Amino acid sequence: MRSQLFAGLVALSCLSACHDRAQVVLVEKQLVVIGPSDGIANFSALQRSRRPALRTTAPVTEPDGRLKAVVTLPATFTGAELIHTTREALAAGLRYRYVERRFSRPTSA
Repeated sequence: MRSQLFAGLVALSCLSACHDRAQVVLVEKQLVVIGPSDGIANFSALQRSRRPALRTTAPVTEPDGRLKAVVTLPATFTGAELIHTTREALAAGLRYRYVERRFSRPTSA
């Protein structure tokens, strides 16, 4: 009986210690598209027409004169949807780069 009680207390203290150090990992997925202004405009309009719409930044001018826009992809975005979207970028005459950033932060108690 004592050994079971001791084992239970050890397990409980381990769980509480693990909880204190828990981390949340946030993932931000983006598709960066670069190309001529008409291609960026067409691609951006296409992404805004989706339901739900994909958030696209306003285009910024790169040093070489081409425009760059960033599409923020939702966490639920599937691989098939990513392939479809990159094909839309290619059809608009754009280059693209997929960016995935991971951030971790402690959970709040």
